[in-house]
Amino acid sequence: MNLLKSLEMFRAVAEHESFTRAADELSLAQPPISRGVADLEKHLGVRLFDRSRRRIRLTAAGRAVLPDVLEILRRIDGLAEAAGRREEGTLIGVHGQLDPAVLVAATRDIRLGGAVPRFLPTESAALDDLIESGDVDAGLDVRGLGSALPTQRRRQSSDLVVDLVVASTRFSGTEGTIGAADLRGMPPGMGFGRLADRETIAILPEDAGLLHDSGLLTPLVARGIHLGQLRVTDSEFDAVTHVFAHGSVLLCTAMTARAHSLPYRGLRDVELARRVEVIGSGSCDLLDEMESPEVRTAISAIIGARSQEHSAVTPVRDAYADERLYPRP
Repeated sequence: MNLLKSLEMFRAVAEHESFTRAADELSLAQPPISRGVADLEKHLGVRLFDRSRRRIRLTAAGRAVLPDVLEILRRIDGLAEAAGRREEGTLIGVHGQLDPAVLVAATRDIRLGGAVPRFLPTESAALDDLIESGDVDAGLDVRGLGSALPTQRRRQSSDLVVDLVVASTRFSGTEGTIGAADLRGMPPGMGFGRLADRETIAILPEDAGLLHDSGLLTPLVARGIHLGQLRVTDSEFDAVTHVFAHGSVLLCTAMTARAHSLPYRGLRDVELARRVEVIGSGSCDLLDEMESPEVRTAISAIIGARSQEHSAVTPVRDAYADERLYPRP
């Protein structure tokens, strides 16, 4: 007996309540359908259908086993898809932008599940649903400033962070750093002055939590930044447009700055960094995979992250220097 074929025949007869219509669906003659169901009944030792009436009906035993049969067939149907995903490589959803050149170089020599992993840019809000549905195997969510800690079991905070930089059309290149005080946008000695004289610091929507996190705000205020300078934009497009149109500065990742051809500088005396959350699934424990130095290095390069243990901040004692001293050539 071909058990798989018998199960499929049982499913078709149960769905159509007819051996004839089941045979039509499976493109078979009716006698093989009858034999297949009879073989299954013999194998299980129960009658699955009541054949005493004109319309075929499931017996109590047939109704009892039908859900299990449907689940078995569903899992078997999914084997080809699962095997295809493994051949193609583990699919990891990433909240944020990806640089194709960095992606190719970083994944060239690493393997997850025996194949080169694939990375898919997606929205943060969609990651959990994509993993739940099996469309992706794991996720990397680069959380905005001041975002809440994960509450879902499959989400875990990693020790990776993505630093924010200051982007402006007035900079040239990407070398060097500036202090937070350089963002006051006024000559030294003016104190708080008028807000209109101050630099507008554009903030992306995902980093709006900065305005509600005293731990992040205190170092900025201590260096003379006025809360009124911080402007949360409606979108990334709005933020970049404001930078080009008004000469303001933008807090963003280096990858975002490069994507919009914006010169940028790192911050040397305050730490503004997005936390990286790892989302695993039954098919891929990504946090466990990241115990491998090769995998960890590759993922860090792909999302532009660093270990939180190694701070990018190197406090210095220097005179205030307006970043407008660094005009574009």
